[in-house]
Amino acid sequence: MDIRFDDFRLQLLRTLNDADGLSSEARSMVKAMSQCFEQQGDLSPRTVQANPLSDVLLQVKRSYQSLPGGLHPLVESFFNITDCLAWHRRPAPAMADFSSGHANAEIIGPRGLEVRDDLIVGVTLMRPGLIYPDHHHPPEELYIVLSEGLWRQHDNRWWSPGPGGYVYNPADIVHSMRSVETPLLALWCLKP
Repeated sequence: MDIRFDDFRLQLLRTLNDADGLSSEARSMVKAMSQCFEQQGDLSPRTVQANPLSDVLLQVKRSYQSLPGGLHPLVESFFNITDCLAWHRRPAPAMADFSSGHANAEIIGPRGLEVRDDLIVGVTLMRPGLIYPDHHHPPEELYIVLSEGLWRQHDNRWWSPGPGGYVYNPADIVHSMRSVETPLLALWCLKP
């Protein structure tokens, strides 16, 4: 797993450093993340784990070639580690479809493959036609969008960054995302 994870880490850093069109705040976050990546955290031993949305992940795997070519190495390296991730669902009792139709996993962070507390990188996978409920958190966040999908901040209109786009959420901003007629896949980075 170490070689596969090292490749993911390298591809993530390349993707972030090569990102075009980021705001100055997002660019500052990427710089801070790059400095964190100069040191590696401890690798957590993992065994193959079941993904509750393995059928959705398979659907995404079949369609990722439509992403901009520069993202292919990142996505391929992500697919190589998906079986080692500890997938979980966010409870939302009032939204049964959401609770059963999404899964998150930390890749880097306190519960990730690389254990550390100065940086969190994770993934969200959602079935078509779902809304990830409004939420907020103290750390700023940067999404790398790997599918079609819609994003919203506060009560603003839904908008699409497009596959290969980026979404920056300042600290504590209320935000949400929505899958469309295809599954949603996005990597997210938090800088506590």
